Amino acid sequence: MTEKNMQTNKNKNTIIVAHRGAPYAAPENTIPSFELAFKEDADFIEGDFWLTKENEIVCIHDPDTKRVTESKIKMKVQSSTLSELKKLDVGSWKGNEYTGTTIPTLKEVLQIIPEGKGIYVEIKDDREIFAERLREILKQFYIPNDKLRIISFNPNTVRLAKKYLPEIKVYWLFEWYFSKKRCLKSLALRRLMQTLHTLKCDGIDLNSAPYIDEKLVKTLRDNNLDLCAYDVDKIEDAMRLINLGVDSITTNSPLKMREEIKNNINNSEIK
Repeated sequence: MTEKNMQTNKNKNTIIVAHRGAPYAAPENTIPSFELAFKEDADFIEGDFWLTKENEIVCIHDPDTKRVTESKIKMKVQSSTLSELKKLDVGSWKGNEYTGTTIPTLKEVLQIIPEGKGIYVEIKDDREIFAERLREILKQFYIPNDKLRIISFNPNTVRLAKKYLPEIKVYWLFEWYFSKKRCLKSLALRRLMQTLHTLKCDGIDLNSAPYIDEKLVKTLRDNNLDLCAYDVDKIEDAMRLINLGVDSITTNSPLKMREEIKNNINNSEIK
């Protein structure tokens, strides 16, 4: 067996995270989408969350409802009440079978997580009160800390999450757009590590770019930081990242990704 195959076998337990549930088949960030993702054997689901006018946490990606309503109703989440948002149909745009699907609350999402599974909570609402409310809600549910992750693109939100929920792993979401030129790669890594040290978070969640390499993985591991990757929908990307030892990959098609990884590993073992 080659060294590469041995490394692949060692990393079979990379966590598969279902991005907004299973949005290839069901309306994103809804209970049907999350339930389908778990049915497809995702280890974790990932959802986007905002606060309503009365500080209820709801699951929706955009700051308003226009994109996910069939009639393009533009209702700003932060200035709307939960009852107002619950009147909207956010499922029929995906298919008639989802007509009547509503925006779920965080509490409703947490209630459908099976034992042994988990959730990545992406904070879209950068106000401090979100972190306060998140702490209050999570205390109402018995979900082990190792089945909870908090992620955000906003560095200040990452700090707030660690302030209010120090016992839960918090990752900084990062898109490596400014590193497209190879000459900027080393500079980008230095800046990346400087920011991570400043944030005092538990790791980073990167877009699946060519810049995720052995040097980056080693640098993060040497600093006791986790490495996750999102936008992983091609098996060649998934296997490269698994071989590098990433902690999780986030995908839009959890079952397809799970089966392709299994088949790839099995084929490697046969060889």
